[in-house]
Amino acid sequence: MAVCAVLALVCVLVSGVPGARAARAAEATVRQALESTPDTASQHATSHDAVSQDAVSQDAPRQDAASQNAVDEAEIPAAVPAAPPPAGQELRIGFSTSSLPYVDMVNKSGLEPRLVAAALGRSGYRVVPVFLPHARALELVRKGTLDGCGPVGRHADVAGLALGDMYLQYRNVAVSLEAAGLDINSLADLQNLPVTAFHNARVFMGPDFAAMAGANPRYEEQVDQRAQVEAFFHRRDRVIVVDERIFAFHRARLAARGVGAPVRIHRIFPAQDRFFVFRDPVVRDAFDAGLRQLQESGEYRRMVR
Repeated sequence: MAVCAVLALVCVLVSGVPGARAARAAEATVRQALESTPDTASQHATSHDAVSQDAVSQDAPRQDAASQNAVDEAEIPAAVPAAPPPAGQELRIGFSTSSLPYVDMVNKSGLEPRLVAAALGRSGYRVVPVFLPHARALELVRKGTLDGCGPVGRHADVAGLALGDMYLQYRNVAVSLEAAGLDINSLADLQNLPVTAFHNARVFMGPDFAAMAGANPRYEEQVDQRAQVEAFFHRRDRVIVVDERIFAFHRARLAARGVGAPVRIHRIFPAQDRFFVFRDPVVRDAFDAGLRQLQESGEYRRMVR
């Protein structure tokens, strides 16, 4: 009878009855068929019991497969966004203060923090920048409070620490006002001039520079290089020793405020290699490997230009 109901439904649909009328007609036909055979379920059960064991055996694989498919589908998790990778080991790295564009204390960024984070990030480390004076940073690395620090020069005392590869060259220059008419061609020419250098220049610039600084009674150093460049334009009686990138950065900012004057750039110093030191040689090796990868990929050049 169930077969007849289905055939009736097909006939109704084929006959062209519109959608709503076809659905109502089919529903009535099926209802009439079910009401006319109340014992269908029990008859089906009786017939099922009479089925031979061979028939059951043939149907069993299909039933098992259907059941397994239902289980497999139930076990498939709903689509969810991919979980972020676990955070890498945190490293506290010391950076110098007041040295834009190399270090930006306000935004906890700058060229050097970005470069170190990119290099160590290749090995899964996460860099937390700490800003403090150079000598204090080295002390804290030795004590284990910091995991590394920089920059350090080639002549710095880093005994007991793991020195990384050279990551950058500073281009220190002497700068004088054009109006002063100074002719500076060598370190010896600074001997009797009033000179203001960046903090710890005696350490970074090597023994010959340290000797000049020690013999020059008008030599001084300044921590804040923004103030160093601004004072240079206001005092008009000094020569400053400063990294060329740092000078250009602050000079442009001062020019926007109407502060400035023509200058002479005296390139009398060789380029200065800069390094980072680490407490753990394993971290140093990760930094060196990451730095090489940045250089090979071209990303390093884009960062430092």
